[in-house]
Amino acid sequence: MPLPKHSFVTKFRPILLKLSSDKAKIIYKTILLTFFLSYFVAFICAQIGILEIDWQLLYLPALLVLQIIIIGHAIKNRYKKN
Repeated sequence: MPLPKHSFVTKFRPILLKLSSDKAKIIYKTILLTFFLSYFVAFICAQIGILEIDWQLLYLPALLVLQIIIIGHAIKNRYKKN
């Protein structure tokens, strides 16, 4: 069965192809690793009683890693020799 002309897949195909590249997969894995590590450390600290954890702020380390990756790529592309 062919897809309709204006389906979701055909409209967003270029974006979906960019998201499935090798660089994007590495970035996803890095962000997930940072997210899980921050939750793991926070869980251990909460169980031991070392720190009081505000559980709503635990996504911030993953966002910081994403920003560092984006800024790094932007700087690399800005000063790339043609």
